[in-house]
Amino acid sequence: MQKRFLIWDNPRDAVLTIVLCLMFIGCVNVFSASFVSAKAMFGTGYYYLYRYALFGFLGLISLVVVGWKINYRVWLKYRTPIFYLFFVLLLCVDLFGITTKGAQRWLVIAGFSFQPSEFVKLAVIIMGAGSLGSLMHKGKVPDLLQFPVNLAFIQSVVLAGMVLIQPDMGTAAIILALMIVLYVIAGLPLKELGMLASICATGVVVMIAVAPYRLSRILIWLDPWRDAQGSGYQSVQSFVSIGSGGWLGSHFGMGTGKFFFLPEAHTDFAFAIFCQEWGFFGALGLLFLFLVLAKAIYTIGQNTTDEKGFLLVTGINFLVVGQAIANMAMVCGILPVIGVPLSFISYGGTSLIATLGAVGLVVAVYNDEVKKSKLQNTQVKTFSPKGGRSWPSRANPRGRRK
Repeated sequence: MQKRFLIWDNPRDAVLTIVLCLMFIGCVNVFSASFVSAKAMFGTGYYYLYRYALFGFLGLISLVVVGWKINYRVWLKYRTPIFYLFFVLLLCVDLFGITTKGAQRWLVIAGFSFQPSEFVKLAVIIMGAGSLGSLMHKGKVPDLLQFPVNLAFIQSVVLAGMVLIQPDMGTAAIILALMIVLYVIAGLPLKELGMLASICATGVVVMIAVAPYRLSRILIWLDPWRDAQGSGYQSVQSFVSIGSGGWLGSHFGMGTGKFFFLPEAHTDFAFAIFCQEWGFFGALGLLFLFLVLAKAIYTIGQNTTDEKGFLLVTGINFLVVGQAIANMAMVCGILPVIGVPLSFISYGGTSLIATLGAVGLVVAVYNDEVKKSKLQNTQVKTFSPKGGRSWPSRANPRGRRK
């Protein structure tokens, strides 16, 4: 495992440092973006700040437990029970979930609401890494037409379909895309990839045809000013917030978008408020942090000798950083509005805990590689060729022949 990464002693320390920096930025941005609406709705401007801190604390606990206390292979071993667990949870959401803003995506247990679909994103990575990693270890390539090689893909389609019913097409697309990425990395033949792309394109057309509001969303994405006071209002206000930030921004707490101009200012469109208050250079700095994070996670994956660990780390990289890039692109109008959170920056308790748990798995893979490297070094040092001088060890510190 690589010992140095830029200014850090190792890539794991880089990942942890950057994640903590992003959480601090997210905590500050969530407070700034939400204190006006929080004061109006809950009587205190600190409502979302307190909740972000609470969920962040729980997420950090999950990171430590997953990263240092549980071997990541345990999660891969129980990938089938994990599928059934989330199948049941999503079924409960579809039947008994809480409906908010026209979508039935939340469950309430013991007074706490959470969104199971955020954990499903991580679950499909675990399922894909466990299944395809074994295939890669045997030197075989995946085949979407052969069972049980395609089992993980079928499971992801089932879970994505249940999320789509809520309806949440954006999250469903991410769930399916994560599994497709893992299949491609595992060596999916180009012929099958082309067939899969055709099926997905056809599916998107069908989904748009059966739900006209999705076609309207695409048209608004192409030209939000065609209905600037209606369907395009959120996108237009996002552009106004970003553009008014200029090079240096209006500074902390001074952004006007949160004064009931920009809907979802502290959740999906938190990046717009960040751009308004910290300007172009602030946005560039945030993007730089995510790119360094991506490089650090990539480095861990490339230096992992276990195929399952490699796929797990790579999938998490696409989940954490890829989702963040997608959110920035959505807020800037490069992608249509699909409800993708900005990792660590957007408010969302379930998303924050799931993301930190995913980072914990990356740490677990790195720690496992370190243990294996130390074990191999110990075995080399204690090895003594016949008739030669033995290597020094704790039992034989001077390396004398016995």
